[in-house]
Amino acid sequence: MGIVLISAVASALYAGTVSFLALTATFARRGELRREARSTLAVIVPGRAVEPQQESVSP
Repeated sequence: MGIVLISAVASALYAGTVSFLALTATFARRGELRREARSTLAVIVPGRAVEPQQESVSP
């Protein structure tokens, strides 16, 4: 029973972390915070690639 409980708690923490980061990456007001959330998601979610952001340069 102990390993099942630990596994359930770990799964819940992982799901909560991924959900929080996904919401932050989508709805954060600051661009820097969105980029950080996306890069963190790319690290903890397998198979998710970060798309390079194009910096806008004024002539």
